[in-house]
Amino acid sequence: MQNLIKLTTQHYNYGIDQLAYFYEGKGDQTILLIHGFGEDHGIWKNQIKFLSSHYRVIAPNLPGVHCKPLALHHSQAPDIRMYVEVLHDLMHHLNIDQYFIVGHSMGGYIGLSFADYYVNHVQGLLLLHSTTYEDNEAKKTSRMKVAEFIQEWGVSKYLETATPNLFGDAYKKVNPAAIQNTIDSGLGISQEAMIQFVFAMRNRKAMTHLLQQHAIPVWMIAGEADLAVTIQDSLEQIKLLPSSNSLVLEAVGHMGMLEATDLVNQFIQKMLVGNNEALK
Repeated sequence: MQNLIKLTTQHYNYGIDQLAYFYEGKGDQTILLIHGFGEDHGIWKNQIKFLSSHYRVIAPNLPGVHCKPLALHHSQAPDIRMYVEVLHDLMHHLNIDQYFIVGHSMGGYIGLSFADYYVNHVQGLLLLHSTTYEDNEAKKTSRMKVAEFIQEWGVSKYLETATPNLFGDAYKKVNPAAIQNTIDSGLGISQEAMIQFVFAMRNRKAMTHLLQQHAIPVWMIAGEADLAVTIQDSLEQIKLLPSSNSLVLEAVGHMGMLEATDLVNQFIQKMLVGNNEALK
């Protein structure tokens, strides 16, 4: 299905290179889709096809994905906010002042930082297989091992090793081509960018307070078979949200936008329609 969807790629100059983005659809509301670690914006093709019938949909690559990574001084630690600023500048460039954010995994971390800082721009945030928790010590150690593996073996080897584990067993058995497509789409991410992403995730702070505020609505989608963001952690956070603001996907891993496309698309649409009703 992914390969049948033809989208027009546009480019935005973020200072040191141009990042690619999709801008499809029209309507009164805008959705900014932020991809995760080891992915590019093509991961959202099924969502763009569905949502662009009624909404403006923006899906950018992050710096370093098929373009140059952020230019950091050797003393500068990678930070999630750096990606927030690039995407904020993109939305300003497009003259779009308010928008909903859907962030997958690391994209959710960026979305959380976005919502925490640009409170007048973010109308709502959907965390798709993401978490508001910061890394615990075990996770920080794991991040270091990932960075070391990428440094030694490269991006391709890492994606070939790690990507299949992101999918639930049921999907993995019958969709090997989709998994290979996901791996292939990440091959244009530079080694430097991947390591920047790892440390930006490792360095981030908890954002759990955003689940308990009322200025910006937050939604969550979790996968029961998600090995990257455990269902136990997700359920603890879901408890802090209104009952209609979450969806748990049975037998789904970390890639609900592919594994349970229709359910994810329908939840996003319900989220936007419900938010409109709440504002009336």
